[in-house]
Amino acid sequence: MSYLIEAKNDIEGLRKLLRLIIDRGEKNGNYLEILNCLLTISYDKVGLEKFRNFKDGFLRVAGKYGGDGWNRATRVYTTTKDKPTKPSYLKRLVEYPDSPRKCKDSIFSINQIDTIINELAKKPGISILSFVFLRPADLIDKFRPGYVPCPIAGDFKFRDGKLHLSVMFRTSDAFGVGYADIIYLRNIQEHVLAEAQSKSTNEQLRCGCLGDLNLYLLCI
Repeated sequence: MSYLIEAKNDIEGLRKLLRLIIDRGEKNGNYLEILNCLLTISYDKVGLEKFRNFKDGFLRVAGKYGGDGWNRATRVYTTTKDKPTKPSYLKRLVEYPDSPRKCKDSIFSINQIDTIINELAKKPGISILSFVFLRPADLIDKFRPGYVPCPIAGDFKFRDGKLHLSVMFRTSDAFGVGYADIIYLRNIQEHVLAEAQSKSTNEQLRCGCLGDLNLYLLCI
């Protein structure tokens, strides 16, 4: 079965997602699992600020499990150090180990975020603002259980004066890291828009704001 969750703000989005897992999740080992879920969260400036300020309250309610999840997510989204248990998501965004065919240097990495910012600044309506976390080699390496990144890939679209962000997850521990995922993805969305606005002469982009955060999820 597929599920569509629409939320007016980030707090409502997380609440509805967790409620869906509790109410409709099916047992898979020790977890309740939801397949094929699209969570689309509208941008609300005041709501996002309240969501960020909810951190201490969330950690009190979530206890050690939620605290450990927050710490794991903070590491992968804010530092570029890989660990045997999980590669750095930030490093994949700013130093993705790949090289263009036109590049003769075999030791090369791509800053996906800077590339997106520059393309967005030049042509806001462009449809190639995509990025990846997953490397095919991750599926073979699997140094530890869970090593393969949970978010696989994402895409930005600037439409009708709003920058939307969509991210696909192969799985997501919604109770442990769902709050952190939303926070850090919103941070990336804000960063890309602000940096592109600072470099662009396009008036619509310069006056633009954040749009939806769309998460395609298999949740546990």
